[in-house]
Amino acid sequence: MQHFDHIKTWVFDLDNTLYDADTELFRLVADRMTDFVSQFLKIDAGEANRIRKHYYHTYGTTLRGLMEEHSLDPTGFLQYVHDIDYTTVTPCPVTQEGLARLSGRKVVFTNAPRHFAVAMLDHLGIAQHFDGVFAIEDATYLPKPNIETYHTCLARHGIDPAAACMFEDMAVNLKPAHDLGMTTVWFHGKQAEQPEDAAHIHHKAEKLTHWFDAYFKNSNP
Repeated sequence: MQHFDHIKTWVFDLDNTLYDADTELFRLVADRMTDFVSQFLKIDAGEANRIRKHYYHTYGTTLRGLMEEHSLDPTGFLQYVHDIDYTTVTPCPVTQEGLARLSGRKVVFTNAPRHFAVAMLDHLGIAQHFDGVFAIEDATYLPKPNIETYHTCLARHGIDPAAACMFEDMAVNLKPAHDLGMTTVWFHGKQAEQPEDAAHIHHKAEKLTHWFDAYFKNSNP
């Protein structure tokens, strides 16, 4: 595998990147978001679900939409939404071994809250491989793909974008990374359909374990 020899820092998204998407886990999060919106705005579940999705597509996260349009204090939302049983996610030995073998600094860059990210990394058995976690609180709740958040993450962790690679399951979140000079890897899952503008995607794989397999097969890290 080529084009990675210059990489000094590996930047990983969390959900559906460091672990595979679990429909039950994601459904639980979505359901709790809908419940929160319903209670907070005093509307029925159907309308709350519509608003949840609208805010996500408009602002990048449902939380940001609630903050912008309803002056929500984010703390209670983040605690409520992520109060789920994440132990249903099975730790992956291939990911554990791959991270151990991958040379260079490693940072998690996620729209999830810090308490959830730290707990999930610990549960997955991979926390020791990371030099830092940049969570939504560190971005003052401004989510990816806002480029200001990328600038803040890079500065906070002393990352040179020209010597960094970012892994993501959401192609739109790789556009700012590309524009800043980072190498990008998109995990497309079962759906390999390219985005309309794919110039910001340098490499792709179905998921992280597949990328590890190819990387270690074709290089001598």
